[in-house]
Amino acid sequence: MSRQMPPLNWIKAFEASARHLSFTGAARDLNLTATAVSHQVRSLERQLGQPLFDRLASSLRLTELGAAYLPDVTRALDDLAATTARLFGQSGMTSVTLRAPVSFISLWLAPRLPRFQARFPAIDILLFSTVWAAVESGQSCDLEVRFGNGTWEGFGAEPLWHDDSVIVCHRHLARRGGKAERLRALAASGLIHVVGHEDHWGEAFRAVGLPPPAPARSVRVDHSLAAVNLAAAGGGAAIVLRPFARRAAEILPLALPLDLVLPVQQAHYLLPPLGRGPARPEALLLRQWLLEEARSLPL
Repeated sequence: MSRQMPPLNWIKAFEASARHLSFTGAARDLNLTATAVSHQVRSLERQLGQPLFDRLASSLRLTELGAAYLPDVTRALDDLAATTARLFGQSGMTSVTLRAPVSFISLWLAPRLPRFQARFPAIDILLFSTVWAAVESGQSCDLEVRFGNGTWEGFGAEPLWHDDSVIVCHRHLARRGGKAERLRALAASGLIHVVGHEDHWGEAFRAVGLPPPAPARSVRVDHSLAAVNLAAAGGGAAIVLRPFARRAAEILPLALPLDLVLPVQQAHYLLPPLGRGPARPEALLLRQWLLEEARSLPL
């Protein structure tokens, strides 16, 4: 079956022009003249029968169709580059840098990362930990993982994984009894709140028909890694994302005491670095591997 596709060089010209919103910037990436890039984009638009850019006085602006076309084009080019690097280009690879939330690195990435290292031993990995996505770091990176609603100005976010939250507590608190009885016991032990998700405990109590909790004590922490470690030390019960809770229960004296799932609207997203050129082969391989791992969340 033949594929009805425009020439690859036209596609690359469109992607680079969309990334820079400039034919001149795209020309630098592609080692062409701005006139040649403009001509290739015009040829693509003629074949598609639709404009992809509005030509402004000193820049470009994606049309609605151009903006819809770009994410799939970028993914297709990245996948092709990653596959080429995986099969033919690993010998000269060096390092890749990933910035991600500290809880994601410690409770999701760490147990999986040896698989990447075994698969791509020529690639060194440098990890930068963050707590809040809004806090800018002076460190440059090849890829970034953020937790949020998927909208960050200047970035094109790609969904990585989404899951809901569950309760986790020290094993000696995981008593028998109904949900209401167990929740009361947890409140008596103290409740740990993760900043940004303080209402989770109220949601848990409302789910079993109880009034908002009046815990013996409470503490607020700014990330899930602190929450599970505090719970393991007997500091109370916490509510964290289910993959984090499962991993924490494997390595700490913790248990998931209730069959109660609390919906979370936010998710983890992959972001390319802002203002950078095409991703390096090492970064493309890491991106592809992260997406593969996310499709099979359980270890």
